[in-house]
Amino acid sequence: MNKTAGSTLLVSGTMIGAGMLAMPLTSAGIGFSFTLVLLIALWALLTCTALLFVEVYQTTDADAGIGTLAAQYFGRFGRIVATTVLLVFLYALLSAYVTGGGSILASSLPTIVNENTTSKIAIGIFTLFLVHLLLLVQKVLMV
Repeated sequence: MNKTAGSTLLVSGTMIGAGMLAMPLTSAGIGFSFTLVLLIALWALLTCTALLFVEVYQTTDADAGIGTLAAQYFGRFGRIVATTVLLVFLYALLSAYVTGGGSILASSLPTIVNENTTSKIAIGIFTLFLVHLLLLVQKVLMV
C-alpha cells in the first residue's frame, strides 16, 4: 500500500472513530430529528469536499499532500495556512485521545491522593504507553 492511501485510511478512520464516539453524547440534548438533519448536511458537505479533492488530484502528482496542493493553488501563504491548520487538527485529535484514554485508565486505577492526581498520573501512563507503541510500530515498519 502506498503512503497516500495509508495516510488517507489512517486519517479517515481516526475521524470516523472519534465522531462515532462523540456523536451520541453531543446529540443527546438536541433530539433525533435535528441530529438526523445535521448528519445528512455533514454528509453532503463532506461528499462535496471529497469530490473537490478528486478534481484537484486529477491535475497533480499522486503523492502530493495537502501542503503541496495549497502551495500549487494558493502559493507559499496557502501552504503555511494549510500546514498550520493540519497541525492544529492533529494536536487537538491527539489531545482528545490522550485525555480520553487517560480518563478510562484513571477509572480503573485506585485513587492515589485525590481524583485529580490519579487522572494526571493515568494520562502520563497512557502517554508513555502510546509513545512506546508508536516507537514499536516505527521499528516494525523500518524492517
